Amino acid sequence: MISVEFYFGTESGTAEILCEDMEASITDRATTEISSLDTVDPLTLSDGPLYVLVCSTFGTGDVPASAEDFYQELTRKKPDLAHIRFAIFGLGDRSFKDTFAQGSEKLMNALLACNARMIGERGIADASAAELPEDIAVPWLQTILDIEAGSRKATASG
Repeated sequence: MISVEFYFGTESGTAEILCEDMEASITDRATTEISSLDTVDPLTLSDGPLYVLVCSTFGTGDVPASAEDFYQELTRKKPDLAHIRFAIFGLGDRSFKDTFAQGSEKLMNALLACNARMIGERGIADASAAELPEDIAVPWLQTILDIEAGSRKATASG
């Protein structure tokens, strides 16, 4: 069984609720944990779990306050995170077209700049769309776990 650690960055609580919805959808496939990014030091991330980050966008395309310290730590110290695997899901509102989902994009780029390995593509939910975030995020997460499972099988047999 795979270990998945969900980390959320949020202003209004939507990212945390979405982590809970995603967690509930994979109880048969993974052991899980959910934490706010404001409780995590990127220097302490280990190579065991798959990290699934859910991040909203705040203000003019910024990461939310609860993700700010984590993001700043990545951009200032640029730790070598080549040992971690992550997937990221962004929340935004397309009516703010110039800054749509940039909070998750900034966080993703900061992790990639630290050599972290991204699994799959960044998922995105649009608050101005008819679909609920969980209707997009749950199938996205299943795809991420399928990719991760395939990667683990290839590594084990290789």
